[in-house]
Amino acid sequence: MNIKNLQIGTCLLTLSLCGVATAQSSTIADSYHPLMSETFSLGIGAFGPRKNFELQVDGTTPGDNIDFEQALNLEDSETTLAINFRWRYSRNWSLFGQYWSTDSEGGAVLTQNIDFNGETFEAGTFARTGVKNTVARIFFGRSFLNNTPGHELGLGLGLHVMEIDAFIEGQVIVIGFPSQFQHESVSAPLPLPNLGAWYMYSWSPKWVAQARVDWLSVDLGDYSGGLLGGMVGVNYQISSTFGLGFSYNVFGIDLDANSSDIRGRIETRQSGPRLSLTASW
Repeated sequence: MNIKNLQIGTCLLTLSLCGVATAQSSTIADSYHPLMSETFSLGIGAFGPRKNFELQVDGTTPGDNIDFEQALNLEDSETTLAINFRWRYSRNWSLFGQYWSTDSEGGAVLTQNIDFNGETFEAGTFARTGVKNTVARIFFGRSFLNNTPGHELGLGLGLHVMEIDAFIEGQVIVIGFPSQFQHESVSAPLPLPNLGAWYMYSWSPKWVAQARVDWLSVDLGDYSGGLLGGMVGVNYQISSTFGLGFSYNVFGIDLDANSSDIRGRIETRQSGPRLSLTASW
C-alpha cells in the first residue's frame, strides 16, 4: 500500500469513527427529554402562590412586625405570570433566569394602633394598604453527571433581586392635634446572592423530573438574614419543541435591613403550584 492510499484510508476511518460517535450521541440525546440536552429552554406560565407578608419599618423607635394579611386584610393568594429561562452555553455551564411579580391591595378597620415609618395609624379608623413584590433571579451553574445518561446534577451561584413596594394610608395620630389623613410608603431593592443546586432525571423522551433549591444565610453590609427557595416538578413533552410543566414552588425571606431605602424587618413567604408552557431548541 502506497502512502497516498494510506492517507486516504486513514481519513475514511476517521470520518467513520466521527460518524459513529455522532450517531451514538444523537441516539442517546433522543432517548431522553429535550430539556436534558437542548441549548435553550423557556417556560412561561401561571404561578398561584399563597402569600404571607410582614414588615416592620422603624421610625424613631422599633415597633412590632405588621402582618399585612391579618391586620389590613391583604389578599393572601393570587395568580401571576412567571417566566424562566436557561441557556446551556457549553457542555457543562448554564445561565438561568427567572421572574415573577405579585401585587395586591386590601383594607380594614384597625383593631389596634399600627406604627409604620414613623407614623402611628389610629385604632378604630379605616386604613388601606398595598404591597407589590417583584423577584428576579439570575444564576450561573455547572452541570455534573454528564456521563450518566438521563441524570444531571448542578451547583452554582446566583443573585436574587427582590423589589418591595408597600404603602399604608389612613388616619394618623398627631400629638396635640386632631388626627389627619396620611399616606406612608416604602420602596426598596434587595439584592441577595445565594448558593443553589438542581437535579434532573429523565426516563423517556417524553418525561423529566426536576428539583431545585436556593439558599442564603448572610450578614452582608446593610442586610442580615436568610433566603430559602425551591421547586419540584415534572415536564411532559408534547411535540419536538413544546412541553407542559407542572411544579410546586416555595420562596421565603427573613431579613433585617438598615439601608437608606428601608430600616426594619422584612418577612415574606410565597408557595404554590405553577403550570407552564415550555419550549426547547
